[in-house]
Amino acid sequence: MRMRDIYCTYFDHNYLSRAVLAIQSLRRFDAETPIYVLALSEPCEKILRELALHRVEIIPMATLEAAYPELAGIKPTRTLIEYYFTLSPFLPHYLFAHTNADRISYIDGDLYFFTSPRPLLDSFGDASVAITPHRFSFEFRNHEVYGHFNVAWITYRRCPEGLDCLNAYKADCTAWCYDRVEEGRFGDQKYLDTWPSRYPSLKVVEHKGFNLANWNIHNYIIRTKNDAVMIDDDPLVFFHFASTQIDPDGKVHILVSHRGGRSKAVLFEHVIEPYARKLEEENRSLLERFPVLITAVSNIRYPPQVQATQGQGT
Repeated sequence: MRMRDIYCTYFDHNYLSRAVLAIQSLRRFDAETPIYVLALSEPCEKILRELALHRVEIIPMATLEAAYPELAGIKPTRTLIEYYFTLSPFLPHYLFAHTNADRISYIDGDLYFFTSPRPLLDSFGDASVAITPHRFSFEFRNHEVYGHFNVAWITYRRCPEGLDCLNAYKADCTAWCYDRVEEGRFGDQKYLDTWPSRYPSLKVVEHKGFNLANWNIHNYIIRTKNDAVMIDDDPLVFFHFASTQIDPDGKVHILVSHRGGRSKAVLFEHVIEPYARKLEEENRSLLERFPVLITAVSNIRYPPQVQATQGQGT
């Protein structure tokens, strides 16, 4: 019998256009699996309710904070982005308590799906947890300090080991979750480095088309085959558009660099440029419908002038 899966993610109104696009791309391949969204701001919650996206369940920030009173003491001690990072384990923890899901997959709001993730989900089998490495290319080798694994996708199974992992992660992020490298820690991300040695049934996702990103594209030959984008011999499942910037005039800037050649041409023609066009269209559509978004900030973590210098996997 197939496991009862759900997806979850979180974002505020500043990230709305990217996250809506991520959800729409996933829905092309999976129309019915519930997606639970933690709305990190009131404008985000209100807009999501008006959008009424299919099979998207909205959790207000106030609901999560009421379920975990300890967050009230944490919130004043961290920046906004650090507080958001802190919530990474709290959301799936809350959902295990309030749904009957067998398995919960957290996904970042800046992913875009090009093929179905279902074959990968099915391949996880009885794994307690599934995580994906950054697979940093040589040019990004110094970014290992930010973590060997990326938090863009984490799957937890409702089993003793999976729940132990999630509970320990929640305790770690409660104790320390800051946007800096310190004593072998970085935000909510570097904690994952120890998981393979601590949780024997954890699965490391080695599929090359799972979490393709600026920091690993140089590792692969990128081509098309039967209308699919191939990463070496694996189909592209999703690209992680980390640190994408949207100018006040709506122009999208995607942080991506490539050496050139045929792989670059395929990447830009079939991945980067189509996403940029879709994001500009989605952002424009949401702004026209919800003028409150005119005050949205493109990136609450990095101001535009330093955006181009940031590339760590987050």
